Formats: sequence, structure tokens, C-alpha cells
Amino acid sequence: MSETVLLVELLVVAIVVAIVVKFVRLPYTIALVLAGVFVGLLPEVPAFPVDPSLWLLLFLPPLLFEGTINMDLELLKRYATPVGLLALLGTLASAALLATAFHLGFRLPVPLATLLGVMLSPTDPVSVLATFKEHGVARGLQTIVEGESVFNDGVAVVLFIIVLGWAHGGTVTIAEGIIEFIKVVAGGALVGLILGYLTHRLYSVIDDNLIEVGLSLALAYGAYLVAERLEVSGVIAVVVAGLIIGNYGRIFSMSPSTRLSLTHFWEVAAFLINGMLFLLIGLTVERGGLFGYASQIGLVYVAMVVGRAVVVYAILGLYQILAGHRLPDGWIHVVNWGGLRGSIPVALALGLPAALSQADQLRAIALGAVFLSLVVQGLTLKPLLRRLGLARRSQVQEEFERAQGQAIAARAALNELEWLHGRGEISDSLYRKLNRYFEAVRQENASALASMTDDHGAVRRRQLGRVSMQLFAAERTALDEALRRGLLSEEVWRELKREVDARLVEGEEAGWERLWQEEHVDLDETWPPEDREAR
Repeated sequence: MSETVLLVELLVVAIVVAIVVKFVRLPYTIALVLAGVFVGLLPEVPAFPVDPSLWLLLFLPPLLFEGTINMDLELLKRYATPVGLLALLGTLASAALLATAFHLGFRLPVPLATLLGVMLSPTDPVSVLATFKEHGVARGLQTIVEGESVFNDGVAVVLFIIVLGWAHGGTVTIAEGIIEFIKVVAGGALVGLILGYLTHRLYSVIDDNLIEVGLSLALAYGAYLVAERLEVSGVIAVVVAGLIIGNYGRIFSMSPSTRLSLTHFWEVAAFLINGMLFLLIGLTVERGGLFGYASQIGLVYVAMVVGRAVVVYAILGLYQILAGHRLPDGWIHVVNWGGLRGSIPVALALGLPAALSQADQLRAIALGAVFLSLVVQGLTLKPLLRRLGLARRSQVQEEFERAQGQAIAARAALNELEWLHGRGEISDSLYRKLNRYFEAVRQENASALASMTDDHGAVRRRQLGRVSMQLFAAERTALDEALRRGLLSEEVWRELKREVDARLVEGEEAGWERLWQEEHVDLDETWPPEDREAR
């Protein structure tokens, strides 16, 4: 079986797993890992070929770029201090603690122990953020977790490259390591800043969805390759370029239709790449001897959990004392337990060169520890959020969802009743009685939905944010079809497309709120600030 065929088959498996988890209510990433383990146990499945340079190039740029273009820079600035401390000081401290534990506990040589510690230091928010959004966790907490992950990925990859050279037999003093770290980080940031700014300016003179989306893909990989060619950090370059495009290029240089296309493209790209990576965790863990290194994997996971707790509680505790600012109750516990390991440690583990001493052992231990982290912490995060009172939704939103569900169910019952009556499977008298009952239920809930939509801005904006994208897509599709059939000239088509774009901003409503402003008071603004932030 060729590498290409196996890659396509794994993508198919990832999509099938995504469909299945819609019904079993299991976190997608955990389901992928378990599916990978199952596939890896099948005797006819060959070992997946691992080319270190290929995997790092294939996986890292799109994962990092997708994470950064969706970050709110203003919100990130508000929590810049805790994010920066966790991403830089926290990653260094975590790597040092883990390296010490691995050296003393497993008698690994210092370079290899340090390499394993560095690989297991970066966190992954994919599963965590999905849980946060599902339960309405405060955006500030989401920003801290996501911001730490994005930036500690860059720090960890830089450290990985430096330590990998050391583990290969090179000699690096502490002073040389610090200088090299500063050089590659600063150089990567400069490359990302220049390329991101140039791309941002280029977007302002281009108005073509396909070209602009393609340009973002070229920027993600181009920034990485240019930085690596200059022997600076390609990861940092991608992170900086993504922040510029996400917070300046997308807002000031793109039309709303391009913003929507860009968001959808990178969502699909991240979905496919994460699907591949988490499947590879399961596949490679078994290939690497999950059971053969079971005791070491268990001890490594315990060291990860303890080290993470020491680092997070020490850093955020010190931050609260020095800054005189107390984080909301429960946040630190969630930041600690939500520090799952995921895609970046996997990419680094897969990127270990075969020539490295004990590479198979390090890869198996790292992948096994990531597997435990995803399963144990991923499955217990929701109960922790509930226990801390952070998994909260507004009472109005819950009432709206309940009324909406009842209205949808009543509408489905009416449709089914109509079908049954039309086939002669139900008498006229029973049809009328049931029709009156379900119609009354539907109207009652429809009135409740209308009342809550009029009176509560949060409910209204949530609906508009979801529905407007569907309306936008329908309008654009109709215009494109009319152009294709020759019903519209290209000039008129472009004019109408601009009018559609003017009504939407990043897939959400633009100006529609005025439909309510003249007649209704937005009660959402009277809710407590912490509730508004949580939504």
C-alpha cells in the first residue's frame, strides 16, 4: 500500500469518526485516538512511514496559522501577562522539571531526557476549546488557554530544534543556548512581521476569494520555509504572520465574503490535519509498543500532571500577587487541568530522526503520554467545569433552546401527521384533533421564541450569527448560478455581490440590529458583566 493511498484512507476514517461522534457524544479527538489504536491493531494495516522533515512541514504551519488568525488581539492584550508567563516561563520550567524527572527516574541521558521534556511541554486547546464553547465558558478563560497554547507551541518547537542538535552529539553551553533561542525567536518574529504585513497590503488590492484564500495558504507555508531557510524559527514566523492577517488583513483588507471563505477554508484544513494527527497517535502508539513501555508511559504521565500543576499554580499565583489582580475563582484549576497534550507533541514525536539514539523509545513514550492526557483529562474536563460552576449558560438562553426544541419537534410531528393523513393511514377526525394539539404547541413556543428574540440581545445575536451565514451562502450561490446561466452580466454580478457583502461582516449580521433598536429595549445590557463575558 502506497503512502498516498494510506493517507487518503486515514482522511476517510477521520471523517467517518466525526460523523459517529455526533451520535455517541464522545470528544472528537479522543474518538480519533481510539479509532487509530483500533486501526493499528488490524494485521493488514502496514506501519505508517514517518519522514521527520515531511511531517513537521506538513502539520505545523497550517495548525499554527489557523489558531492565530482566529485570535482576538485586543482580548489577548488584556491577558497578555498571564499568557506570556505561561507560554515562555511556563514552557521552560515545565521542560526543565520533566527533563529532571526523566533523567533521575529513567536514567535517560540528559540530552534525551531534555528532548522528551521539551516534546511534552506544549499544550493543545483543540478538545478544551470545543468543551469551553459548548458550555459557555468565559471568553477570558478561553483566551488564556488558547493564547498559552499558540505561543508555547512556538517556544517548544524552537527548544526542540536546539536540543535535538545537542542530542545528536553537538555541544551547546547554556549561554550559547540562550543566545541561539533569542536569535531564532526574534528572527522568526521579524520574518513573520514582514511577510504578514506585505500580504496584508497585497490583500487590499485584490478582490478575489480564491486568490486571497490561496494567498493565506502560501503565507502559512511561505513564512515557515523562508524563516527556516534563514535559520530562524519558522514556527514563530507563522504565528506572527497569522496574528497580522487575522487582526489586520482580515478586517481592513478583505471583503466580508473573503473573510467567510478564509474562515471556512482554515476550519476545514485544521479539521483534516488534526484528524490525521490524532489518528496517527493511535496508529503510532501501538506501532511504538504501547504495552511494552506501559509502566514508563504511566510514570511519564504522572510527571506531566505534577509538573503542570507546579508550574501553573506557581506562575499564576505569583502573577496575582505581583499584579494585584485576582483571576476569577476556578480559572487556575481549569488552566492547569486543561493543559492537554495533543497535536504539536505528536508532530514533534513523529519528527524524531531514526538515527537518534533511543528514538523509538522516546516516540512511544511521548505518544503514549499524549494518549493518556487526551483520554484522562479530556473526559474529566466537563465534570470539573460543572463542579467549579464555570459551565454555565444564561437562564434565558436555556429557555430559548427549550422552546426552540419543542417548536421544532411540533413542526416535525405536524409534517409527519400530514404525510400519514395524505396516505390514508389516519382518520379525518383523529387527524384534526392531533393537528390542533401540535399546532397549539408550535404556536405557543413560537410566541415564546419571538418574545425572547425581541427582548434579549444575546439571544437575537446568536440567531443572527448562525442564520446570516446560511442566508449569505444562499444569496451568493443564487448570484453565481445566475451569472453561470447568463442571466446576469459580470458587471451587474459584481455590483450585487458587493451589496450582499455589505450586509455581512465575517459571516454575522451587519446592521440588522436596527430592526429592533427603535421599538425594543435591549435587556441584555442589564445582565451582570460576568454573564455577558461568559456568553
